[in-house]
Amino acid sequence: MKRLIALALVVFPALAFDHDDRDWKHEEQETIRRSFPVSGTSGARKLLVDNFTGYVHVTGASGSEVQVTIQKHIRAESTEAVAEAKREVKLDISQQGNFVRLYVDGPWRSSNGNNNHRGDRYYGYSVEFDYDIQVPPDTELVLKTFNRGNIEVKGTAGDFDVHNFNGGIDMQEIGGSGSVDTFNGPVKVAFARNPARAATFKTFNGSIDVYLQPGLDADLQFKTFHGGVYSDFDVTTLPSVVSGEIESGRFVYRSSDHAMKVRAGKGGTALSFDTFNGSIRLHSKAL
Repeated sequence: MKRLIALALVVFPALAFDHDDRDWKHEEQETIRRSFPVSGTSGARKLLVDNFTGYVHVTGASGSEVQVTIQKHIRAESTEAVAEAKREVKLDISQQGNFVRLYVDGPWRSSNGNNNHRGDRYYGYSVEFDYDIQVPPDTELVLKTFNRGNIEVKGTAGDFDVHNFNGGIDMQEIGGSGSVDTFNGPVKVAFARNPARAATFKTFNGSIDVYLQPGLDADLQFKTFHGGVYSDFDVTTLPSVVSGEIESGRFVYRSSDHAMKVRAGKGGTALSFDTFNGSIRLHSKAL
């Protein structure tokens, strides 16, 4: 493996919003199963999962349906809190054409869709949704979760927009392009074919490992503060973009950012890798 940059690794403590499950006196569980026909002749297929607490696992499978299994867990300090959780936390399941939407709503959602969670102790309950979903491989994916769960994707070829906060992201046998972003957790993505369009990979506390096919032609941008950058691919350094302005009668140049930019092969597709506490590793892996 060819070493590009090596820095000392310093990991800051991760932020977390977990509650000690041993404190809960009451617990209820429910299994929800739904299937949605998504015809290949009725426009692009798309799945949105906007979760808050719990994991999201998506697998590409043959067929023309999105098949969803959800494990719902309610944990609370009292029977009254259980009832309050049922009233306040709702799972919105809907379909518009080939667009399937799974959205968890709760008292922490603000009017602009952002999360303002005050902690489980404040509410007196925790509601967790764990998703296991099968989709046609060409389905576009928009996946989000915030706490106590990883996002895992396997065997899909559609574009993707994947976000986590307290958890890792692991994608295997991927064929699309898009964005992968978490805050506390590692990012691992293995491509069955190299991205044809721009893609970004980002975390704050964690490493980034991306597996690409040999013969990569891409322009690569790397950022890390406490960590190193490593690549199996031969690369050449690209010049940094600079701007200039007149100060005190002198023309002063400034670099546009602190990123390292290199080219693999003939260049082309823009791939960006960004972490603060962790290393970035590009692996060459044949089919």
